[in-house]
Amino acid sequence: MPFRPSGVIFTCALFVAIVARPSASQDQRPAAAPTPQPDVRELRFSGEATRGQPFTRDIGHNLFFRLTPATSEEGGGWVIEILPPVEPAGGDPIEFAAIATPPYHAYNDRYIAAAFGYSAKEALQAPLRKFNFVQSVGDEQRASEVVNAVLYPSTIGETEHARVAAESTELQLGTGQLRILHFKIVSGKDGAPDLIAWIKFEVQLDFSPGLTLQQVLAPHPPAPKR
Repeated sequence: MPFRPSGVIFTCALFVAIVARPSASQDQRPAAAPTPQPDVRELRFSGEATRGQPFTRDIGHNLFFRLTPATSEEGGGWVIEILPPVEPAGGDPIEFAAIATPPYHAYNDRYIAAAFGYSAKEALQAPLRKFNFVQSVGDEQRASEVVNAVLYPSTIGETEHARVAAESTELQLGTGQLRILHFKIVSGKDGAPDLIAWIKFEVQLDFSPGLTLQQVLAPHPPAPKR
């Protein structure tokens, strides 16, 4: 099945059981922020998230940063998302980081969650998370075509291969880092898993790092040592 992060972040059934995106009525992104974040190339901010609660912040560029709570019974946590202020009408929910942050269909740096076999303690062992993101609905759709062609090359012809290869070099990505500063884990009772109760973190975003989707999907190998 082709990769499509728009309806859910991953198409595999396992992920659907782990993370559930809130409905439009539950989404806490403000429709119109009273003091919008100006568009800057680099942005830093800090925040805190409590178990089961989202953290949402206007990051300018008509985008929002969000930690979406995981619904896994393995210990909870969050998934890093970059979102438009309003979901496209009549379609599946859309998100901008999943399509640009490999590995796909697997646990990656977007997760701060006890999931896919990771315990709460294991999920928080690495304090730094690095992720990439597209910056518009149109770019997300183009990036999905490129990733599908890379993951499932037999589904398209030679002409399409050439087109998506060109698309991959044109798609400019933003980059982000989230560093966990402090956290609290609550011990599970009666055999239940430990829970991620709270995290304090800082985020750094770069909207123009000069990174393309082609570089993410096919990075250059390191130069040989002399």
